[in-house]
Amino acid sequence: MQKLFRITSILLVVFILNGCKRDNELPQVNNTIAGYAQKGPFLNGSSITVYELSSNYSQTGKTFLTQIANNTGRFNLSNINLLSNYVQIKADGFYFNEVCGSNSIAPLTLNCIADIGNSNSIHVNVLTHLEKPRVEFLLGSGMSFDSAKIKAQREVLAIFNISLVGIDNSEYLDISQSGDGNAILLGVSAILQGFRSESELSSLLALISNDIRNDGMLNDSNAMSSLIDQTLLLDTVSIRSNVLNFYLNLGMTVSIPHFETYIQEFINTTTFPITHKVLNYPLIGNYGDNILFPNKLIYSVDSSMSLAVDLKTCSSIKVRINGNPGTWIGWQIGTEQNWTISPYVIAQERIFTSISPNSHCDLHIILWAGTYLIEYYEMNSSLVTFSKTITVI
Repeated sequence: MQKLFRITSILLVVFILNGCKRDNELPQVNNTIAGYAQKGPFLNGSSITVYELSSNYSQTGKTFLTQIANNTGRFNLSNINLLSNYVQIKADGFYFNEVCGSNSIAPLTLNCIADIGNSNSIHVNVLTHLEKPRVEFLLGSGMSFDSAKIKAQREVLAIFNISLVGIDNSEYLDISQSGDGNAILLGVSAILQGFRSESELSSLLALISNDIRNDGMLNDSNAMSSLIDQTLLLDTVSIRSNVLNFYLNLGMTVSIPHFETYIQEFINTTTFPITHKVLNYPLIGNYGDNILFPNKLIYSVDSSMSLAVDLKTCSSIKVRINGNPGTWIGWQIGTEQNWTISPYVIAQERIFTSISPNSHCDLHIILWAGTYLIEYYEMNSSLVTFSKTITVI
């Protein structure tokens, strides 16, 4: 009887231990995760962090780290053990700014949440970043992973009036390849970049992703206006050339997709309010009332006046001033700050062109009494961005 009891006890202990092992040591899968981190491409030395997610999409605490080893944005992590197919990937580093045609001067962080069950080639980009909080919200409401990804992508693209369906998930898109989805990615990347600094871009991405998290809609009017205002000034010819030359300098021949279509579609169809608030024209300059301040139309001939503007990243401006007969345009010699001035032809006309981007332009301008048309050519556009007529009395 005692022998039987001992055998039964041993079997019970073995059963319990085996049960614990099955609960705590779920089968792990060896995986390789590779892809591209792109804004423009993230640069050599950028860090990539992969966070393991459980089957209910929460972080398990296990992370895997690597670095991008060249300027293509390519990363690779091999032989990593995961409990599920779900991961979060974070890219952090400097990147190529496709609007300016130069490397960023500060780092940027982009995120992605993905299922590597179908493919272990996963890319991190602005679309995956904007989608992530919305995907997480939808998953928390009980939606399946695939459905949440599709819905979040469509909602993000709707911000830019893009309704194309059937494109790949955002984590499979690549700005250096042809195809509609890749064209959309590059177009949206350029729209978001605009003439923003890295900190401004990061803030905009955070604002949009948090705004759409619960309802999938962008409701912030300032963000809406900022998007269309800067899009109107994009030079798509330069953007295409910048991206193409970037890859050519790496010895790569790529097929840049037709992103211009989606930028123009956004311009043509958006209902976002246009405010022309890209560059900053302060009310007061170094020398007095700023004649470039958009909402001021009356100036005093007895007051000191400035011609002032604060430029943004890779931005520029040309200002053309035309006065009625009997007027005169002059300035105090030596006060020119970041302006070149057209040679004298007639007293009533002058063209002022900025010299350096991301800086302050100012001078002490002198105007006789009369009426003047001021035309703003932001980013040295061949077309007038906007204009105003002022009266000096």
